[in-house]
Amino acid sequence: MTGTIVNCDHQKMLVFVNELSGQVGLVTINSRPYPKKGMETQLKICASDFAFLEHDSFVDCSALFVKSVADFKMLMQNGQVSLIGNLDSDTMDKVVLAAADSRHLNVFQKKFFDSAL
Repeated sequence: MTGTIVNCDHQKMLVFVNELSGQVGLVTINSRPYPKKGMETQLKICASDFAFLEHDSFVDCSALFVKSVADFKMLMQNGQVSLIGNLDSDTMDKVVLAAADSRHLNVFQKKFFDSAL
């Protein structure tokens, strides 16, 4: 499921990074970058490359959201989260590299990206 894009009920897109120790790690896709977190962690993705995007956007690799697998499955079953697309492997490799540069992720959070390779 690495690279799978999900849409939340509040219209936020998330990228499934990896499952680790019964938890899933997700990063957000935003309309604009968050330069305060360092542009090296804001990966630009183009709408022309991904059908699920309406406009060019940014994967925010400076923050990882962690949910239990059980909670994530429940959100999917309840329709609060739905699958809408995938990032290709080259783009996911760039996500992993951008996360490695992030000074905002702790050691535990970076393990999700290490395992995504």
